[in-house]
Amino acid sequence: MELCVSMWSVHRKFYNEGWTVIDFLKLCRDADVRHVELLDLFWRDVATELPAVLRFIQENDMTVAAYAVTNDFVSVDASQRAVELQSVRRGIDFARELRAPVVRVFSGDLKEGYDFESAFSYIVEGLKAAARQTDDGIVLALENHGLLAGRGDQVKRVIQEVGSDKLRSTFDVGNFYLVGQQPMESLAELSGFLGHVHVKDFVKSEVGLPATTGEYFAGVACGSGIVPFQDILSMLEAIRYPGKLSVEYEGDGDELEGVRQSLSFLRTLQEQMGTA
Repeated sequence: MELCVSMWSVHRKFYNEGWTVIDFLKLCRDADVRHVELLDLFWRDVATELPAVLRFIQENDMTVAAYAVTNDFVSVDASQRAVELQSVRRGIDFARELRAPVVRVFSGDLKEGYDFESAFSYIVEGLKAAARQTDDGIVLALENHGLLAGRGDQVKRVIQEVGSDKLRSTFDVGNFYLVGQQPMESLAELSGFLGHVHVKDFVKSEVGLPATTGEYFAGVACGSGIVPFQDILSMLEAIRYPGKLSVEYEGDGDELEGVRQSLSFLRTLQEQMGTA
């Protein structure tokens, strides 16, 4: 399983220091990472940047493993849901240009008056429509994120209800802790539906990301926290997961160091396990 880095790992560099997609690609090239995950959030001037990104990727023998779309299908307003569907459609178009096989998508954000059951029909409706519009060679991958499809059983239920081989799972190994699940439990539930994998690490903390259990978690470099990476990689190898392992560093510390430490840990672990 080859390693990848998500540009979300350096989101503070983008927002606070003016980084561009090219800056991120240079970081990955210099870290000997050939595969990247790009996000729709990080274009400043897409008309100018996209051709430059395509040239850089080609010249440096890199690939875009996934393209992430920020969408939210949970709305009583049909016209707003149509806007969100169009956002996914644009993501599919970008994925085609970038030759990315995966478009990472979301279900939506928790809002007053909603829970998973009341939001379920809107999520399924949106993802069904998006799956029908997905090109050959590209799959949508629903991330376990937030409280609407944050659990493995919720993601699985959405995928099964949509009923299309164009919708898979973005399996985020850390996010499950935020909804009171262990990643290995969820991996067993979703092992037949994987389209993309996020690797990150957390530690329990007094402040940070709140979990449904009342606990808090803080992001750290891979290998520095509680995620059972050896067990996860062993199971991914056993089920012959064909995709990439995309590092998504979410710690408060130096982002570049967090990415480098995560890559170093994962490379060493893969060498020790013979899965590199």
